[in-house]
Amino acid sequence: MATLYQEARATLHSADFKPRKRLGQHFLVHDGVIENILRLADLSSGDEVLEIGPGLGYLTRRLLAVAPQVWAVEVDPFLVGWLRKSLVDHHPGLHLIHGDILKVPLEAILADKKVKVVANLPYNISTPILFRLFELRHTFSLLVLMVQQEVAERMIARPATQSYGALSVAFQVHGKVVDKLSISPEAFFPRPKVRSTVLKIALYPDPLVPVEDAILFRDVVRGAFGQRRKTLNNSLAAALKLEREEVNQLLQREGIDPRRRGETLSIDEFLRLTQALKPMRP
Repeated sequence: MATLYQEARATLHSADFKPRKRLGQHFLVHDGVIENILRLADLSSGDEVLEIGPGLGYLTRRLLAVAPQVWAVEVDPFLVGWLRKSLVDHHPGLHLIHGDILKVPLEAILADKKVKVVANLPYNISTPILFRLFELRHTFSLLVLMVQQEVAERMIARPATQSYGALSVAFQVHGKVVDKLSISPEAFFPRPKVRSTVLKIALYPDPLVPVEDAILFRDVVRGAFGQRRKTLNNSLAAALKLEREEVNQLLQREGIDPRRRGETLSIDEFLRLTQALKPMRP
């Protein structure tokens, strides 16, 4: 029996198709890794799944063996055609969507559903996809995501570390990593130059920042990290279009040294700052 690696090479060779770097195409071809992803997803016969970037469908067909409904979003027209021929006709529970995951109207497609997300995120747009998933968090019961190791490190980074940034804060107000796997480049065809990490993410029942404060919170975080060399009072005053002295006084009232830099603030301090800044917004 051919391995997934051999199957992938033969399929792409017969179609004269070369994986596209601009789309971050690295196809998962390792049975053991797929088994571990399924273990993390912990699927039951009642679960429905959103898969982002199904590629050649090797993970997809394993998802369909358990989940009654799988929505698979693929942007590449060749892969969409391949999946239609190889999977759609044989699996009535597969809903193949040809489109860009950043533009597909998931709110309408998955309306009134709670689905598990299982995805090998394209390297080139993994961060924008993550932010979109956070925005639509009410639709998801669990996230099992494969990302570059560097992105995973940024997501779980602690304050005052090199990897800590806006993505760290944005992720950590929505959920936490409860399990993870390190994946070597040999699990893919073609092989990427970096390692990957699969994260099992449990979402909080509600985000730590209230919905009505989400825009201000985003602006505070972006402002704090926008110019890392600036002190907090200078970066926030510039980003929020406030007087430096009033920001200085606010920080002191909150017990935060205005001379600190944004990357030293904890999640709790960002939340406190957002609440304190609300009366100062027009």
